[in-house]
Amino acid sequence: MTPEAIAALRQDLPFAEPFHYYRDRESAWLLQARMPGDMHVRDVRQGPLAKLLDRPLIKPLTAAGGGMLRRNDLRMLARADCAFDYDGLTAAGYGALETVFDTAWMDFEITYEGWGDSDWRWAQMSRPGVNLVLQLGFPSDHGALLERTVGAKERSKFESSLHPVRYDGRPTLAWSRLDIDTATGTALIEEVQCDWLRYVRAVLRHLKQQQPRSRQMRVTQEYEMALTAQYDKVWSRALLLAVLILLRDRLGIETIFMHQPIPGALMKWIVNDPPPVSLYSALPKAFCFEPTRDVPPFLRVKRRKHLRKLARNKPLFWKMAF
Repeated sequence: MTPEAIAALRQDLPFAEPFHYYRDRESAWLLQARMPGDMHVRDVRQGPLAKLLDRPLIKPLTAAGGGMLRRNDLRMLARADCAFDYDGLTAAGYGALETVFDTAWMDFEITYEGWGDSDWRWAQMSRPGVNLVLQLGFPSDHGALLERTVGAKERSKFESSLHPVRYDGRPTLAWSRLDIDTATGTALIEEVQCDWLRYVRAVLRHLKQQQPRSRQMRVTQEYEMALTAQYDKVWSRALLLAVLILLRDRLGIETIFMHQPIPGALMKWIVNDPPPVSLYSALPKAFCFEPTRDVPPFLRVKRRKHLRKLARNKPLFWKMAF
């Protein structure tokens, strides 16, 4: 993306906005976004969305729906944080919605930033230009946890000036870098990353070696345990859902690509310290991305030489089409 394209996009986006996540929200969103209308459950089971039917939020809905899956019910479950009209909601939908309202919600905060450098290889980008960064800020109750344990003044230990994070307001739990081409209705998810948890664990390892009986070691251990329990299995799903809602629902993007582990490392010039493989394998699988040898249109010519180096019988990207 060009700096001008980033500037135009950011003019239409708020500086900060709330993003509520509740367990399994992504399953309802994915089904309502990709189903053409109401469908028989048996037909959904024969398609690429079949795995979503057994997710905790969706399974009771299918069991009580008389063999049908109503798109309106799913839309309500996916957007339970919005004001809407309950007309048309089935009895099964009401029951599922009550489950949503009875579960714990996380009030994340989304902010946006640009990311790019004249040395696009150093910036780990697939082509020269600028990426849009979606930053997922901690929920509101994190501030009290941070203050009670390691102390709010210690946040700088868990942030890197070389990464696209916020240094004021709510700390950035995780972020995603996006390359968007509105002309073709295509986007590439360049990166999903969480440094905060990793840095907390690095600090804890150091304290265990150097100051095992210190108060700082004890409170850091308490903080790390709380973070792991609350966010370890949540941050990547909440982040990717926020990205998909932005791309499809707000920007009208119809085709979304995501990197595969090995091709992605090559395309982004990553030689050392690659990201966890699960973020570019298990995560897109859970969101029903499909492996493909197709390539984002804006990379086909620019990176043709590098794409030829990759195995010809293996997928190059993950792809989701609406």
